[in-house]
Amino acid sequence: MKYLMVIITFLFFNFNVCAQIERVSKTRFVIGPSLPELLHAGVTYRIANASQLGLNVGASPDIEGVWPAISIEHRLYVGEDHKRSNQKTWFFRQGTTFYPSAETSRKFTLTLTVGKDILFNKKNGITIDAGVYYLPHSERSSLILVKSLNLLPALRFEFYFSL
Repeated sequence: MKYLMVIITFLFFNFNVCAQIERVSKTRFVIGPSLPELLHAGVTYRIANASQLGLNVGASPDIEGVWPAISIEHRLYVGEDHKRSNQKTWFFRQGTTFYPSAETSRKFTLTLTVGKDILFNKKNGITIDAGVYYLPHSERSSLILVKSLNLLPALRFEFYFSL
């Protein structure tokens, strides 16, 4: 009987402590302006504290008009955990954007950026990142950074929220 009371007390204490743990959602909905897309919206999923996948749809400006865009990304999170969320906030983002209506040689971009998640609370915040993206045959662009490599600036402001 004595052991049964100890076990019941331990289980009660354990359930009470677990009920007070606030879990951070792994799924986020995102929306914001960026380059190479002008505007985008999508969803991301945090696989682990150091890894996140994302899928976005958007529109990208061009001399000839606005193109629809579909992007996939991976974020590699580094550094220490944030004290409020217990998750890393600095990241390296690797991604690609597909333009279904572009000419064959310009259908894909490759993006590399560095950024940070800025938390408003445990469910909402903003992401800011900057870097470069590669777009074949973009020598005529007025935004080009390195003409011989077809590198253009990549910049993203992204609002995120979890349900």
